[in-house]
Amino acid sequence: MKKVFSLCGAVAAVVLTGCASQPTLQQAFADPADGSSMRFACGNGEKVEMQFYPEQGRGVLLRSGWTVDLPRQTADTGYAFSNGPTTVMGKGNELTIQIGHLAPIWCRGNGVMMVAGGR
Repeated sequence: MKKVFSLCGAVAAVVLTGCASQPTLQQAFADPADGSSMRFACGNGEKVEMQFYPEQGRGVLLRSGWTVDLPRQTADTGYAFSNGPTTVMGKGNELTIQIGHLAPIWCRGNGVMMVAGGR
């Protein structure tokens, strides 16, 4: 029984050490610096990238060879960017893309999510 507890303690120490050593900009819910980006895998099989420019109040969505510039919008939680026909909303490591009246595209980040804080 002592070996089980020792093993659990060792695993916990390794996990906590790994979390503490992450750079500040890669911690969840951090406000990214200008030009930072995050890649997402979407439920429809697409891979997209969102670039954050908080100082300029905008984000850029890269999707299927297209670049869409999106002004920042207010959001109760997470973040939102929209130019009218295209809206991107995100929180945590999840992102939803809404284009016109088409079905929303749900995406998940492929690592620790960097999220622009609500402003």
